[in-house]
Amino acid sequence: MIVLAVISIVAVIAFPGIRNNQWEGAYMRFTDDLVGTMTQARNRAIDDQTVVRVEVSVDRLEVFWIDPEAPPPDVTVMGSGTFLWGNYRDNIDGGLIGDHACITGMVPGISPPSEANNEAMPVGCGSGLPTSILFQPDGGFLLADNTQSNAGMTLVVQDSSSDQIWYSIIEVFPGGLVRKFDEIPAP
Repeated sequence: MIVLAVISIVAVIAFPGIRNNQWEGAYMRFTDDLVGTMTQARNRAIDDQTVVRVEVSVDRLEVFWIDPEAPPPDVTVMGSGTFLWGNYRDNIDGGLIGDHACITGMVPGISPPSEANNEAMPVGCGSGLPTSILFQPDGGFLLADNTQSNAGMTLVVQDSSSDQIWYSIIEVFPGGLVRKFDEIPAP
């Protein structure tokens, strides 16, 4: 009975830590998938010599291919083009992340993570989301609601799984480099 009691106590103490590690792993997979989506979309635009649009939502990125042989559509229109793939928060570990992680928004330009707490960074879930990112056949890109092309872009993802809210910052540079910084504290 004593051995059973000790094993039960150890299990009760260890379970929250194991669950937290599972959640952290799921969050990291979600942000890594977002980085991969940006890289793949840019590469697809270059390989196919067409525009590839990435639509951004609070819980997903969806990629659309624009047929270069078809009459030129308005590539900024949501849903235009052929759907290729998407990265969805709820598909990671059966929805383990829940609503504790979200894409808070994007801002044009690149700022160092040390300056990530400035007022320009979107910190509320879904605030300031542009309609889409347009990757061009030459490898450049622009935000659909920003006239300044190829100026870089910063995507912000919020982690609110604990009392301390953290952010991941994904930066897409004009040359195509994509970097990710995790555990940036809230402003």
